[in-house]
Amino acid sequence: MTEKRRNQSEARRIAKIAYPHPGCCLCGQTMGEELAHLDHEASNNDPDNLAWLCNHHHWMYDAGLFSPAALKVQRAYWQEMKGRRTNPFMKDAGKKAAAKRAANAAARLRSEAAHKAVAARRANALKAKTGEAAIR
Repeated sequence: MTEKRRNQSEARRIAKIAYPHPGCCLCGQTMGEELAHLDHEASNNDPDNLAWLCNHHHWMYDAGLFSPAALKVQRAYWQEMKGRRTNPFMKDAGKKAAAKRAANAAARLRSEAAHKAVAARRANALKAKTGEAAIR
């Protein structure tokens, strides 16, 4: 009986054909991406058993923090999106941040104007009091 051996270059070739859009299927990082064997069997180079992960998420997967089923769903989504990051929570982040900065600037201007108005009223009230005292 022949024993199947690990063949990393063959696994990478298969994964590049099966999953052409590069990057970790969880975060999209392309630097230092590694090929994970989902069943932890290095000789099983079936495309369904392979996923591209960054070294951080590979470590987390190996530690048991992600299920193979979850990675398969993410892998399919990553390929469907053609490697583009899509985060619905950050979709309009730049626009929202700019609007918040503008609102804060307007509030600051209103606050400065309010402080000036209070100071002017106090000064006028003080002048009025000192004017009345001078008349008496």
